[in-house]
Amino acid sequence: MKKHIIFTILLVFSVILSFAQTPSNKTNKLQDTTFEHGSCLVFPEMTPQLVDNLELLGRVWGFLKYHHPSISKGAYNWDHELFRMLPGYLQVTDNKQRDAYLAKWILHYGKIPVNKNVTPVDSNAFLKPDLAWINPETLSPKLYKTLMNIYQNRNNGYYYVTYESPWLKVAKFKNENDYVEMECPDAGFRLLALFRYWNMVYYFFPYRHLMDADWNTVLKNHIGSFISAEDKKSYWRAVRRLIAQIDDTHGAVWSMKSTQSLDYYRTPFRVSFLKNDTLVVSDYWDTDKIDSAGPHIGDIITHIDGKPVSYRVDSLAPYYAASNHRVKLRQLLWDICSGDKPTANISFVSDGIRKEATITRYNFEEMEPKFQTDSICYKVLDDSIGYVSMDDITEEWVKRIADTLPTTKGLILDLREYPNETINYKLYSVLSDKSRPFFKATCPNLSNPGEFVFSKPTYTGKGKQAYQGKIAILINEESQSHAEFCTMMYRTLPNSTVIGNTTAGADGNVVDIRLPGGVCSYFSGIGIYYPDGTETQRVGIIPDIYVWPTVKGIREGRDELLEKALEWLSE
Repeated sequence: MKKHIIFTILLVFSVILSFAQTPSNKTNKLQDTTFEHGSCLVFPEMTPQLVDNLELLGRVWGFLKYHHPSISKGAYNWDHELFRMLPGYLQVTDNKQRDAYLAKWILHYGKIPVNKNVTPVDSNAFLKPDLAWINPETLSPKLYKTLMNIYQNRNNGYYYVTYESPWLKVAKFKNENDYVEMECPDAGFRLLALFRYWNMVYYFFPYRHLMDADWNTVLKNHIGSFISAEDKKSYWRAVRRLIAQIDDTHGAVWSMKSTQSLDYYRTPFRVSFLKNDTLVVSDYWDTDKIDSAGPHIGDIITHIDGKPVSYRVDSLAPYYAASNHRVKLRQLLWDICSGDKPTANISFVSDGIRKEATITRYNFEEMEPKFQTDSICYKVLDDSIGYVSMDDITEEWVKRIADTLPTTKGLILDLREYPNETINYKLYSVLSDKSRPFFKATCPNLSNPGEFVFSKPTYTGKGKQAYQGKIAILINEESQSHAEFCTMMYRTLPNSTVIGNTTAGADGNVVDIRLPGGVCSYFSGIGIYYPDGTETQRVGIIPDIYVWPTVKGIREGRDELLEKALEWLSE
């Protein structure tokens, strides 16, 4: 009993000391650079109680950031406030002490004024805020009352999040310091990265209901790995594992300080996965560095450094955000044959014969990658078939296409690369004399973080006359985001057919994210659906006619999707 009293006195003193250091107004916030170069935090051994405490803190910290009248308006440096309160918080040993500490901490930021103009949650919202964790059965009466009072009188400021523009209702995160000068953020900043990202997704990701993981469990599950990631590579891996759990192909990760690749050395050849997940050499990065012993284009790789390709896939998969299996394979192609050593032992099959070779891997900067430089976006192929490469199309090309359309009997729209965003409606108007609905979106309501409401269906453009020929639309797993959006639009043309294989399943304007250590990422910012509400996220665009590249086609350098389109147009 005596020890408990002494501990309580020390805890109260720690709370008072922490709060006494907290800035009390906006001027101090702007001058608050106390922790610019480190949090100065030392975490004790992770126990179940401490993990539970940190999970609740992460939720409370994010809730206050987006709901508290003063905090959400930027009256405090909210990153640094976390570091100020943590020394005392790390000493609490049970739920009662924890809740008392949090309630006192929150009250330090001022009395919450009554707000009679709170916007209620839309009863018809597609997604509603999930605040089930603010529960009187799991929180003390005082902490529960404090949090509910903030929510019921929320007066959201837009210091940390706003809309991309008045007409584009996509969340835009701002005033988020990425502390790019930190080679490897210390434990406090690593915890900040976890808290920041988790809350961004929790309140502003339109597809949180489609993730395989329950996002409510993700915060707790990742606390240990972020705290223990004491070097740059471990931190990088912890961040990538976290972001991979949103199951959104837009969740690419890169850094101003670290290489994006998990491994440093790469082979001089490129690889692709075929229909049955067979890994095949599909191209060369640098022909001058290809080993004569192989493998070569069209050869099937079975083992890398003695491990089956499936083993390599399973080991890499947790680090890549992807909406579906096919695009997961696409994402990890960059690293599938890479390694931390400058040589690799490759087992492969060439013309039915099993072979093995030890080849040299290179720093990518040592190679001279071959990139496609063809910028011709439109041409008329044999048999009067028009072909449009959508990535290079411009308004001038739309006019040329319109002039030659009457002389063509069919048209191919190739959406296997990212299309020019500004042209889709104009090109559609050249092909159709009717306007048709092709998508509707869910958009965030910043007055109620976590709420997403459906927009009305959006219609295509229309021109004076309809194109009379057939239209083939080419897609594959490289077709992502705006390419999928355009496919949805052109697919409404009654004379069109989609050919290829399933797309990336990631649509909707991206939201830019910055985390400590100069880490950058995205996620889809609005939900994109067909007019009837059918999902596109994770599903992708399903073709009308499936076509997969083959080993024979790759070895012969053929474009088998284009061949199928020409065949269909000639029927």
